[in-house]
Parts: sequence; structure tokens; C-alpha cells
Amino acid sequence: MRKFHSLPGFALGVVLLIVSFIFITKSREASAEYKEEKAKIADILNFNDRLLSFRDWVFTQAAWEEKKAEMDTVIQTADEKYKKSVRFGTYLLIAVLVFMVWIIGYYAWCKRVYWGITLALVFSGFAMLGEGVMNPALEISAFKEELTIQVHVNPDDFEYFRNMKNYIEKTVEGLSGYVDYVRVVPFVGDDAADGIQQYIDRGKDYIDINPDMKIGFDKVFPGKTYFYYQNKGIMDVIKLLWEHGNKPVAAAIGVFSIVVPILKLLLSLLILVAPVTGAKRLRKILTYLAKWSMADVFVIGLFLAYLSFANMSTGVDMESGVLFGLYYFAGYVILSIFLSYALDAAVRERKRLTENPAETTPDGGER
Repeated sequence: MRKFHSLPGFALGVVLLIVSFIFITKSREASAEYKEEKAKIADILNFNDRLLSFRDWVFTQAAWEEKKAEMDTVIQTADEKYKKSVRFGTYLLIAVLVFMVWIIGYYAWCKRVYWGITLALVFSGFAMLGEGVMNPALEISAFKEELTIQVHVNPDDFEYFRNMKNYIEKTVEGLSGYVDYVRVVPFVGDDAADGIQQYIDRGKDYIDINPDMKIGFDKVFPGKTYFYYQNKGIMDVIKLLWEHGNKPVAAAIGVFSIVVPILKLLLSLLILVAPVTGAKRLRKILTYLAKWSMADVFVIGLFLAYLSFANMSTGVDMESGVLFGLYYFAGYVILSIFLSYALDAAVRERKRLTENPAETTPDGGER
């Protein structure tokens, strides 16, 4: 077998995987802390706790100021944790970019540019996939701003008001027959009759309006009152489905969104180093396997879920946000698309060099 400059690329690829594992672990830890802090916000302003709290009902403003001070502290801590997680993700991205530039430059110098591009995409794909799978992709919450509870009752629900209504009805009915008699009384008859008529009119208005009257007040809870909060990534979704008895669905997502992409990257790596005849067989397997990958479908599904949840109208405010894990997973999808083209070009490049063994490397050595 002819000399081939593959060792530097594979050695540096292993280094990238080790560095990526460290950054992904650190990023995952910070993401978990961020998730924990954000969940505290929903706990502080939880719907049940606020509505069942005597202090929130009676001393509303004081209770809100206490909760707001606590919430501001938690928000600040959560932002710090998220920035820390993103920072490790950025370190990973820088490492990937440096690796790709070095590998592509080195193998371009060795006149195996497509081989180098493919190798760079494979190892970079592992790093991006790991970061995207292990970190949260979406967070969704349901809350109500300035939650208002109407504490109203109908007067007819109380015996006192029912008795008062019956008394007024009888009084109005009794006075109605005396208006004309009072009016004929000299000097004061008209004024007295008008006064009685006004009393009768007000009594009739009360009787007519009373059924629609409401007695009570509107209780307003300042700020946001949370009903729901979730922060999920691909691994979180798989774990959640598995623990809740949806094991077939969890297994399907795990296989098609994690196992299949990893197998595609491994097969691409094997095709690079396998003999020409063996590479053909592996290419057939890779082509068949690619049909079962749902990585791109998963990314599109997450975006659709984000858009639909953010625009739902259910009487409460819906809020959803894309977290950085989704961008890294989308980055893997983009790399895998370019990988398929680069791998074809690398196979053709190797075939050409095999058929023309006289070609030499830049340092004059035979390939």
C-alpha cells in the first residue's frame, strides 16, 4: 500500500474529539444549571401558589415586591449560567473552525483537498452533533401578565337582597295606587305626588337592574403568573418519553436522530480509508442508511413547534425561545449535507490518484 498522509489528520481529529468532549461536558453542566434557575422563576410566580397564598391576596404589593426581588436575583443567575454555557459552545465552535482550516489547508498542500475536506467535515460533524444533542434546543412557557381574578357575586344569591327586593316591590305596588289621591291635596299635593312618583320610579329601576348587578372587586396579581415552563433538548425529550412509558417513540427518536447520524459519520470515515472495492460496498450501505436519517426533519419540526407555540391563542400568554443547542444541531445537518458531496469527490479523487500513481506529493515523495 502506498504512502498516504492520513496520520496527521486522524491524530488531530482525535484531539478535536477529546477537546469537544470537555467543552460539551462543561456546556451541558452550565445548561443544566440554567434550566434549574429558570424553573425557579416559574416556581416563585406559580399559579397555584399565588392564588392560594393569603399574603398574596391581602398584602398584594408587599408580597409582589418580595417575589420580584427574589425573581430578579434568579434571572441574573440564570443569565450568567446561560452565557457560560454559550461560552463553552463558542470555544467548541472555534476549535472546530481551527481544525477545519488546518486539515483542509494541510491536505490541499498534499494535493488531496477533497480527502481533507471530508475528514474535516466528519470530525466536525461529531463535535456539532454532540453539542446539539446534549444541550437544550427550546424553552416554552405559559403565563398571564397582570392576572386578574373577578371576585363578584350576584345580589340575588343573598337572602338579604332578595328580601329587600320583595319589600321594594310591595312598597312600589302599594304606593302606585295613592299618587293620584295625593295630588289632589291642596297646596302640597303636587310636590308630594312627584316625590312619591320618584320613589316609585327608583324602586322600579332597582328591581329591573338588580338581577344584572354585581357586587365585588377585581383582584390583580402584579407581574407574570406562570402556569407552565419547560426547557428541553433532544436527550431530554428522549428521556422524558422513555420515563412516561412512550418507549417506542423514544427509541425511534434516539435511533433516527442520534444513532443513525453517528453511523453515517463513522461510515464516511471508513470509506475514506477503505480500499476502492470496499469503499463501494460501504457507499451502498451509507446511501441506504441516509434514507432513514431524520435529523433535518427534526430541526424543521422544532422550528415549527416554536412558531406554532409562540402564536397560540388560548387565553394565556405563550412564549417560546430557541436555545443554542438547536443551532448546533442545525449546524450538524448542514455539515452532513456538504459531507455527502465531499465524500463523492474524495472517492473520485482517490480513484484518480490510484489510476495515476506517478503523481507525487509536494515534497516529492510517491503517494
